[in-house]
Amino acid sequence: MAKTNKVNVEILLLKAELTGVPEKRLLKSRNLGAVDLIWPRTGIAKKSAAREMTFKKGTADFSSEEWTKRCLFREEIEGHCGIAVTITEPVSIQLARRFVRLSAKYALKMGADFMEKAMTGYADIASSPMDALAQMLGEKDTPKAIAQGVLDFDALPAEGEEKTIEVPLKRPLTGREIGRLMLLVRG
Repeated sequence: MAKTNKVNVEILLLKAELTGVPEKRLLKSRNLGAVDLIWPRTGIAKKSAAREMTFKKGTADFSSEEWTKRCLFREEIEGHCGIAVTITEPVSIQLARRFVRLSAKYALKMGADFMEKAMTGYADIASSPMDALAQMLGEKDTPKAIAQGVLDFDALPAEGEEKTIEVPLKRPLTGREIGRLMLLVRG
């Protein structure tokens, strides 16, 4: 079997644009966004990150935020991977707070399990936002996805280089392109 190159990367949020969305509430709205890193390397099927996104006139600009808020992943990628994005409809502040509380709950639960198992399953801590979103899915007031996108990513930057990539976002039912999520990938 040929040896595959592994590259350490950081993936950071830059900007999200939803231009083809009829929801007038996007003039100023709070949405939930989830980004999955698909098969970064053998044995790791998916890494997930989720956070609140504030849109103004259909745009969420993350470039002026602190690194800790913009950073989605610091990961070793083997050869190539996929990136999947979901953005929900606008949510109330109460629903956003519930999401944050559930994320913290699952992170603490995973942290306790981590301490018990001493290094086994540490990737579960990072999945806590997705566990929180999964918990909310069975509820009647669950936010629906208004934009989704997938990108196959194999042009990894070399060490010390940066690349901006764009994930096209589409309407879930129609498949019509309605925006994009821009990410910065640092090698």
